[in-house]
Amino acid sequence: MARTNVKLSKKAKSSAAFRHNIFLQICWNYERMQAAGYAYAMVPVIKELYDDNAERCRNLERHMQFYNTHPGASAVIFGADVALEENYEPEMGDNLKVALMGPLAGIGDTIQAVLVTPPFMILAASLAVEGSWLAPVMAVLPIFALFLLKWPLFAFGYKRSVNVIEDVSGSSGFEQLQVAASILGMTVIGGFVPSMLKSLVIKWRPGVTLEGDSGVIEGVSDIQRTLDAILPYMLPILLVAFCYWLIKIKKFTPLKTLLVVSVIMFAAGALGIV
Repeated sequence: MARTNVKLSKKAKSSAAFRHNIFLQICWNYERMQAAGYAYAMVPVIKELYDDNAERCRNLERHMQFYNTHPGASAVIFGADVALEENYEPEMGDNLKVALMGPLAGIGDTIQAVLVTPPFMILAASLAVEGSWLAPVMAVLPIFALFLLKWPLFAFGYKRSVNVIEDVSGSSGFEQLQVAASILGMTVIGGFVPSMLKSLVIKWRPGVTLEGDSGVIEGVSDIQRTLDAILPYMLPILLVAFCYWLIKIKKFTPLKTLLVVSVIMFAAGALGIV
């Protein structure tokens, strides 16, 4: 009999989770992407559930189909798939992988690339400029934290099994979490704009002549001080607004926008304005 009809041991589940969380990206390729790492992680599970090598190979071959999602969010899918394999529902597990790898890729990428990583990297850059030893710590901290998060995500997926589809579809707030992460991430990044561009100041100080009761007074006009009195960091804010206008309204690509800004800054620097 091919099936062993046993419940997975704690060792098998721990080994599968460890393989997935460490080696999911192993043998990544453009044909099947993460499939090889996924199949490798499923080996301890398939070994316990089937006692025939031919049956084991057939089931592992199923997991060699195309698979690609966010590596961290994949732990949820893998945990649910392990639970379905344990119940001998392979078709349901395969369908779950296809249904969830797209939505969870969007959620995972948003949380990591927008909410978590940029603020820490900006803080690390600021500390590095000051020569602080905390700079590399801040740079590595989010990567390490997101890596450790894979284990509880696997446990969540295993516990929820096929019900995880309902969770991701919006019933438990995953969609709201993605939107909130985007808004919060952009807000945090926007708050760092003045500190990142604080060196953008007008150096040009034109001469002025004032006539009064005391006669003619020669002097210079400090344009930057005047702008700071109106609104601190006005130039960085206007620069960001200009870039937004180019991308959103004029439909410029980010590359073209960078080229436009580079030309403007080069010309302004050559003229001694900034």
